[in-house]
Amino acid sequence: MNSNKLAVILPGTGYTKDKPLLYYAITIAKKKGYEIVSVDYDKFFEGVNYRNKNEMDAVTGKAYQYAAGRLDEIDFGKYETVVFIGKSFGTIVGTTYASEHDLALKQVWYTPVMEAYEKATGSIVAFMGDKDPIANVEDALSKAKEKEIPMHVYPNANHSLATGDALTDIDTLKDVMTITNEFI
Repeated sequence: MNSNKLAVILPGTGYTKDKPLLYYAITIAKKKGYEIVSVDYDKFFEGVNYRNKNEMDAVTGKAYQYAAGRLDEIDFGKYETVVFIGKSFGTIVGTTYASEHDLALKQVWYTPVMEAYEKATGSIVAFMGDKDPIANVEDALSKAKEKEIPMHVYPNANHSLATGDALTDIDTLKDVMTITNEFI
C-alpha cells in the first residue's frame, strides 16, 4: 500500500490486535487510508507471573527491545501522518519510542499504564475504566491533566474497558471508536 499515513499497533501483554479495541481501531485506520504495522511481542509474556515485579521488569525490557527493533525498521519520515495506537503495555512502548526518537506523532492510549505518562509526547487521547486494577483512576486523571491529555473514563469498566454487561460494553466500544475515528 502506498499511503502517506501510518498506524502502528502496539498491543498489551495479553490483549492482542484481534481483540475489540485494537481490532476496531485497525478497521477505522484502514478505512481512513492508513498503512497498518502491528508489533506483536506477546510471545515474551507467555507463562510470566504478572504479579512478580522482577519477572515483569525483565520481560518488559526484552519486549521493548524487540518492539524498538521492529520500529527502527520503519522510515517514519516518508509519512505525513503517523499514529501509535497502544493498549496497556503498548502505551509504554509507543511513548518511550516516540520520546527517545523525537517523533512528533499522534498516540491513542487504550487503558494506559502509569509509566506511559513519564515520557508522554505528541498529541495523545486516552481511555480507561474507573475499575481498572492496573492504573489508579485518580492518579491517571491527575497525570493526564498535568500532561494535557484528554482522558475518557468509563464507569464500572476494567482494564479491557469491559463491565460484564454486553450492551454497556458495546456502547463504550462505540464511544471509544467514535473518538478514535475523530482523533486520527
